[in-house]
Amino acid sequence: MRSKVVVLLSAFIFCMTLGIKEAMAAAATDVACKNPCINSFEIQDGQVATSDIADGAVTDAKITGPISSSKIQKPANVIVVAKSGGDFSSIQAAIDSINPTADNPYLIKVMPGTYVENITLKSYIHLQGAGRDVTRIQSPSTSNVVIAVNTLAGVTISGLTVAGGIFGIDNYSSSPKISGNTITGCYTGILNNASSSPTIISGNIITGNSAYGIRNRGGMSSSSIINGNTITGNSDYGIFNESASPTIGGNTITENGRGIGNDIFASPVISGNTITRNNTGIVNYTSSSPTISGNTITGNSAYGIAIYSSSPKIIHNRITDNGGTNYDIFVENDGISVPNISFNIYDSIVGGNTGVGLYKVKSDGSPAPQP
Repeated sequence: MRSKVVVLLSAFIFCMTLGIKEAMAAAATDVACKNPCINSFEIQDGQVATSDIADGAVTDAKITGPISSSKIQKPANVIVVAKSGGDFSSIQAAIDSINPTADNPYLIKVMPGTYVENITLKSYIHLQGAGRDVTRIQSPSTSNVVIAVNTLAGVTISGLTVAGGIFGIDNYSSSPKISGNTITGCYTGILNNASSSPTIISGNIITGNSAYGIRNRGGMSSSSIINGNTITGNSDYGIFNESASPTIGGNTITENGRGIGNDIFASPVISGNTITRNNTGIVNYTSSSPTISGNTITGNSAYGIAIYSSSPKIIHNRITDNGGTNYDIFVENDGISVPNISFNIYDSIVGGNTGVGLYKVKSDGSPAPQP
């Protein structure tokens, strides 16, 4: 009997000791530590305040996993332009009313309708239409620029049809993002001038311009990224590069006077495009040295690729059925420039001068004529 009492007493003392330890631990955690320390009781009680988080304590290296779109910072200011019921009925009036900065950008949302005006943008503005099929900026004169982007930063232009000016978008010494627009009925759709790097031109339909779809010029610092666009029905060139070095990839370039032109030391990278049903697919002029790789260049009515006194590197392309199957590649060099034509599929190569290259086959698998 006495031994049973001892056992029960020992168990009671153990439980009491354990309870005291838990109580002490709980009491300790109920004492808030000094900032930036956060105790567990504060988290459970929802008492974490901004003062508990040290400035600079959260770095990129400490963030893992996806971030919800709701946590991504949005423009601090939104202005609505509409034919009626908006903050403004004129896009330029909305722009003139604000002074955006890098820390205080603006989103100008342009509701459906046709806005007959010429636009001069400011830095740190996203000019966003309601969709290129429903929001149109129409120049009142064919001699004016529809949207001017001059020495600006932080500009985005999206969701619009831009029409009717000498230049649809005139970009000088700026690096805008131009995406999801239709640019039509101008002399040049997008004029991309010097010191405009990297301008991103993506997902646009650039069509029906009387000279150029896109013209890159004005120095080697003009190095746009031109990807995923449909460039069609422009009377002269789909894309023309003059002393510029853009990256041109994944575009459909069709039914233009000429698909792509390179001139005066242009050295673009042209890869992964479909270039078809133009007069000539790619034309290379004076001292240009583009890299042309991985493209499908077919069904152009004159030449697939034409080379005049230039030194392109032409590799891993399919160049067939051009000029009625007789003019896939045309070479007319100056005896100094040497094109490198290797690892391509083509059926014909013509011209008075040649280049160098290896491992070429015809579309039927037989050896292709050498450059």
